[in-house]
Amino acid sequence: MRYCKTTVFFLRLVPIIILTVTIANRVSGQELYLDVNRQPLNEVLIDIMNRCQIEISFDDKLLSRYKVTCMGNYPSPESAIRDIIREFPLEIEKNEAVIVILPVHEPPVQKTFLISGQVLDRYSTEALPFSHVIINNRGMVTDLTGNFSLISETDSVLPLRVSYLGYFILDTVITAGLNQRFFLTPSMVGLTEVEIVNATVSRSGLMGEKAGQTKLNHQIANFLPGFGDNSIFNLLRLQPGILAAGELTNDLVIWGSYEGHSKVMFDGFTVYSLKNFNDNISSFNPLMAKDIEVYKGGYDAKYGDRTGGIVNITGKNGNMTGTSFTMNVNNMTLNSMVEFPLFKRSSLVIAFRTTYYELYNPSDINARLWRNRDRDTTNDINLNIIPEYRFLDMNIKYSAQFREKDLFYVSLYGGNDRFSYVIDQPLQNVIIQKNTRETNRQGGGAVFYGRNWQNGAITNFMFSYSNLQSDYTDELMVENRVTQQMNSVRDLISQNLLRESTLQADHQFTPRGIHRMETGFAIKSNMIDLKEDTFNIVQADLHDNARRMVVYFQDEMSLGGKFKLKPGLRVNRIFNLQKFYLEPRLSLSFEAGRFWNINAAWGIYDQFIARSSVVDDLGNYRYLWSVCDNENVPVLTGNHLVFGTSYDHNGFTFNMEAYYKKTKGLTRFVRNTQYHSEGIFQGAGRSYGVDMMMKMDYRGHSAWIAYSLSRTEEKFEYFLRDEYRGAPHDQRHELKTALLLNFDPFYFSADYVFGSGFPVTAYLQPFQTEKKIYSRLDVAFIYKFLDKRLKGEVGLSVLNVMNTRNIKYSNFEFVPSNQTGSINLYAEAIPITPALYLKIFM
Repeated sequence: MRYCKTTVFFLRLVPIIILTVTIANRVSGQELYLDVNRQPLNEVLIDIMNRCQIEISFDDKLLSRYKVTCMGNYPSPESAIRDIIREFPLEIEKNEAVIVILPVHEPPVQKTFLISGQVLDRYSTEALPFSHVIINNRGMVTDLTGNFSLISETDSVLPLRVSYLGYFILDTVITAGLNQRFFLTPSMVGLTEVEIVNATVSRSGLMGEKAGQTKLNHQIANFLPGFGDNSIFNLLRLQPGILAAGELTNDLVIWGSYEGHSKVMFDGFTVYSLKNFNDNISSFNPLMAKDIEVYKGGYDAKYGDRTGGIVNITGKNGNMTGTSFTMNVNNMTLNSMVEFPLFKRSSLVIAFRTTYYELYNPSDINARLWRNRDRDTTNDINLNIIPEYRFLDMNIKYSAQFREKDLFYVSLYGGNDRFSYVIDQPLQNVIIQKNTRETNRQGGGAVFYGRNWQNGAITNFMFSYSNLQSDYTDELMVENRVTQQMNSVRDLISQNLLRESTLQADHQFTPRGIHRMETGFAIKSNMIDLKEDTFNIVQADLHDNARRMVVYFQDEMSLGGKFKLKPGLRVNRIFNLQKFYLEPRLSLSFEAGRFWNINAAWGIYDQFIARSSVVDDLGNYRYLWSVCDNENVPVLTGNHLVFGTSYDHNGFTFNMEAYYKKTKGLTRFVRNTQYHSEGIFQGAGRSYGVDMMMKMDYRGHSAWIAYSLSRTEEKFEYFLRDEYRGAPHDQRHELKTALLLNFDPFYFSADYVFGSGFPVTAYLQPFQTEKKIYSRLDVAFIYKFLDKRLKGEVGLSVLNVMNTRNIKYSNFEFVPSNQTGSINLYAEAIPITPALYLKIFM
């Protein structure tokens, strides 16, 4: 068959027409097939343009960052493009025949600047915890490792002011950035060649910035009268609201709190008081102290487990630049500390104290028999008491810094003391024989790690453990000199063991805006053993455990730069009681003027172990630790309300605080056969008062006067009248003054304490008697000697210069003289006592 040329031409054209129609149909929007795997988006779009003959406009560099993976048929190129960009911050616009791909339009974000840093000692590079930092008029406090962080939404260049007690204030301008280091210079440097001119020294104490809170300068404590081993407690007792009269040696009484209601912490673990007769040796080594904070009441949700006050002491981390040695020897103890660097950016500190000879002679202590509870002292009788006292303790601390700002440490402590005395005294028709012994063994430790994150957040982890074992023996016999009949009045053996362990984590972060937030979690456990027998009859054999879980959170809000509000909540889950305890807290601070602050705080505080009082037939008090089981011993609950105001300008400080504290769940074990009152009784206590303090720091000199007007009352079920009466530690007035003069290298100091006295109470109702006034004046003179190799101090203190005859709050006792009467035996407080010490450091 033959075809013409025209026919052949059209037959050849058919396949081309069919292919063209197919492509046209696909391009016109009917179908597009894609199969790509992690291919850059810009290359995929170029392929679509080439295949579909369409125009697409886009930013080639921007879209090259996005990887595309897809496989399937699409009805049109536009639908394919919309599908493959939907997971990216891109959008499509049509401009006639052109498809335009644009980044998603976002509202402008306000620029923020993160500032974080650490405050350090210039010479030892020791971190300075709880330093005060003000950036652009916004204040904050550094954490345990001296770190802080802040987000600025205004500018990247800001004014900075850093202060720490006993150091020159740093006033400068900084640029926003992370991991900055700020070095402060101590006001007292052991080099005579160093002279700092036109610099302001941070004061010897800070108060009034928060309700119920005081920050103390541990450096000035060394210049107060005393033996040197008790310098920290000497400084504490001179603060308003902390009881000084009566020379309480076993516990701190803060704003009317009972024994065991306040807590002392060192490096995160609890420190229980040893006997420390006459307050001459503190429960922890003052050479180890770096920072002291006192929370008298109304403190925030971070602290708990007590209804009274909190004293938080931070120990030294050690010298990481070179080896240093300190030794302090005085009339009673030898105290030494050595610091030396280990490896890279780590240090080991070892401190040891011990008595090196028998502390007391019979003439050192006078006890008096107070025959009648009246003001006539002519019939009082002096007794010779033969006391024995032994003491030793040791601190070991290893610290290391990681990533320049992270801190790790292990802090360990162990202490032991033994106190006893013997009385063998003829008294008219009787001979009194008394033998009392008390031994205390204490241990504790903490493992800490603090992590500082790049965003300025801070996370701290800690495990802490502490224990106290007290063994007490008391034998009392009265012999009739006429009949020679021996009557055994008391034969008591008591053993009390307390253990505490805590695992906790805290996290602080600063979100944008006005907030600074903190949250924490802890698991706590307290184990208590109590064994007592009288005349070989078991009176108590208890073993109990209190386990609990704690969660807290709080937010410090800065409103307008002058007003700070800090709400918080602490939640306790008590496993042995199967119950939750909620502790809401609220504090506020208002900057009323350039130099005036107004503060207020309120909170609820629960305590799950109690130091309950035990009262015998004669009205003598002892204290034992026990677990709160809500049966025999209820959970202690306190309610704090604090209001204060302060003025601070040019080294002059005036502070006044009013408080009201009420505590429910007090427990007292009473055994009184005369009134047929025997058993475990519950009660409540309340304390209220006003503290005032005026203080002046001028050119290295310091002076202050503190006055407390207070009332502490209690009410128990066994009282004959259902009404509040004065508690055993109630004191209406207390006045304290201190003066420190700095004529480097000579220093002079003096302090005076006046107390209006405590009530003398008996079984069911108080005796109407005149209170015994407390009055004590101490003075000290110190000379510092310095040379290139050896530096040191020589100090002479005279305690109770006027030799005033005072009594100790917890060392008086009723002793039976016959079947119908009794006498009151009380140990006098420290008489006039010279104290000489030598301190050497290199």
